[in-house]
Amino acid sequence: MFTVKWLAFDRTMRYLYGQGGWVRFMSKGSILLFTFFLFLFGCSTKTTVQPVSSPPSIEPVYGLDDYLSGIPVEEKIIEEKVETVEIKEEEKKEEEEKKEEQIIKKEDVVHLTPAPIPTIEPLALPDITVSNLFLKQKRKLVATLTNIGTAPFPTENGELILHVDGRFEKRYELKSLSDKALLQPQQSIILLTPFSIFGKHEVEARVNTSPDLRELDKENNQLKKVLEGLAIGPDIVIKDFDLTEDLELNIILSNAGEADLRKGVIFRVQIFLNDRRISDFEHFISEELKAYSKNQYTLEPPYRVGLKGVSKIKVSITPKLRPDDIRLENNILERRFVIFPFQLGAQGREQFSFFAPFFPPKEEELSEKIKLEVRWEGTDTPLKVSFGESENVKGLPDVSGKSPLRVELPFSTGETQKERLWKISVTNPVESRVEGRLIIQHP
Repeated sequence: MFTVKWLAFDRTMRYLYGQGGWVRFMSKGSILLFTFFLFLFGCSTKTTVQPVSSPPSIEPVYGLDDYLSGIPVEEKIIEEKVETVEIKEEEKKEEEEKKEEQIIKKEDVVHLTPAPIPTIEPLALPDITVSNLFLKQKRKLVATLTNIGTAPFPTENGELILHVDGRFEKRYELKSLSDKALLQPQQSIILLTPFSIFGKHEVEARVNTSPDLRELDKENNQLKKVLEGLAIGPDIVIKDFDLTEDLELNIILSNAGEADLRKGVIFRVQIFLNDRRISDFEHFISEELKAYSKNQYTLEPPYRVGLKGVSKIKVSITPKLRPDDIRLENNILERRFVIFPFQLGAQGREQFSFFAPFFPPKEEELSEKIKLEVRWEGTDTPLKVSFGESENVKGLPDVSGKSPLRVELPFSTGETQKERLWKISVTNPVESRVEGRLIIQHP
């Protein structure tokens, strides 16, 4: 405040001096006295004199600390920045050094080789398990044993225990069911037991081993499974087809079960010719059918079915009462007939060929048969049948005889994956003329 008032006073005096007038006539003493009074007046009234013109540029004002330190503000700021940059550079160097140390430590860890851990080889032991249970011929129990261990299993140290519906039934020594002394690791054996299952039951098979025989796991030595075996009763089978002299179809039945089929049982019969149903009727069995296929029964359709050329025949029979036939899957038979008429002159010969389809393998029947029948007039005249140029009939001799001449050619199922060509020759060795038919029947 004092500085501002002094500046205002100085400017006022300069103005009065510059104006001339009565100031010029005043003495120096009067001027000094007048100046002193103005100074006292300014101090007592604390009057602020506003500048008339724009104030001159004011130099930056420094604080007391700046004057005492003797360092201007700008220089001090620059120095602080320099110091901050230096501190940051030092911190960055420290961080880089720490990172380098960590990298070195990691490299050291990577290059370190762990001490080898001693491996302990597991003890080789067998591990027997029952892997499957099923029925053969729809009744006999079969068990499959598998050794999933790492050492052979001696069969003389085990026995097979059977439970049916939770009750103990049979006990068999393994060596009595198999001639294999050792069951090697990852190998299996099939054990056919004499035990039969009748009806639907829960069967449990367990392998017990001697106490001194160690296994990897003795808790997996058993298997439970629900199996359904055939009940005791008659089992009607369509055994074969036959053709009359007029080439009309007859159906041959047989009883393969353990019980006789009584007389008067009703069966429904359906006949299909070339996939078209041509006959559907009920038939009363006119005689008793003995068990174990001890007799055969010929069923003649009420409406005769004649065959010629190439004919595909399918017949199915169904009992009216379920206990009259315990097994229905063998109640259908399908066959194809190929009928060739022929006329042979004196010492004449004629060749016939046909394709037989692929026969898929079956569960119980390992082979199929192709049936040949040659019929001709004049029963006293012999004919000769020859087989040629087919891989399936190599090594079969020629067949000669009087009418009717019948031949069965075995054909293994699953032998080929495509149709096979068959060639049959019929030769007349005599001087007389012969007329007849070659009848071929195959699945």
